[in-house]
Amino acid sequence: MSLNLLIINPNSSESVTTNLANLLTEPEGIVFHYFTAPENAPKEIDGYEETVIASTEACIPSLERIKDQYDGFLVCCYSDHPLIYKLRNITSKPVLGIFQASLVYSLSKSPSKFGILTSTTSWESILDKSVVDFFGGVKIPLFNGTIAANVNVLKLGDPKYYSLLEERTKILVERGSEIILLGCAGLSGLEPKLKKSFPGVQFIDTVKIGSELLVSFSRFEK
Repeated sequence: MSLNLLIINPNSSESVTTNLANLLTEPEGIVFHYFTAPENAPKEIDGYEETVIASTEACIPSLERIKDQYDGFLVCCYSDHPLIYKLRNITSKPVLGIFQASLVYSLSKSPSKFGILTSTTSWESILDKSVVDFFGGVKIPLFNGTIAANVNVLKLGDPKYYSLLEERTKILVERGSEIILLGCAGLSGLEPKLKKSFPGVQFIDTVKIGSELLVSFSRFEK
């Protein structure tokens, strides 16, 4: 019997969900289903608390109605999103965020240093603090910080902004980052292009690693 996993876009932009669906390939025995936040959710989550809270409040009623249809859930916002914890309160099935998944992967690559490339500057301090919180309030020497491309999440895939991504990525590389986590679902699919621009640096598509870990956790719990 196949496992049914729900890939959650917690904003109301259908284009983001389409990108997620085009990106992911279903492993054998796995069916990915996709959820886009209702229209009353923000079109993008810009890092400010109001949009994160609004996203969670918009999603939970719909997810609560359908939660029993799925064997696991992936929240595709690169943050310590409260929707993760709300879902864990209403289901015993695995619930994972792409932020947490990417940090678990980074630990497996120790002692390689890593940094985060994100969308806008509002995320820099938030993600830096979230990394410290993830590691129990301890600053770890492997983490080289978060750098924003200063590009709106819905425009990250637009080729005319790629030079900005390169400029900002270069900062992380110059800090000694061997691994760069693509810290926004809007960056998903860009890792092959970035690898060509920065040979020797490993770029992690956080949606892909999140889906791989969710598959593993869901199979383990089954």
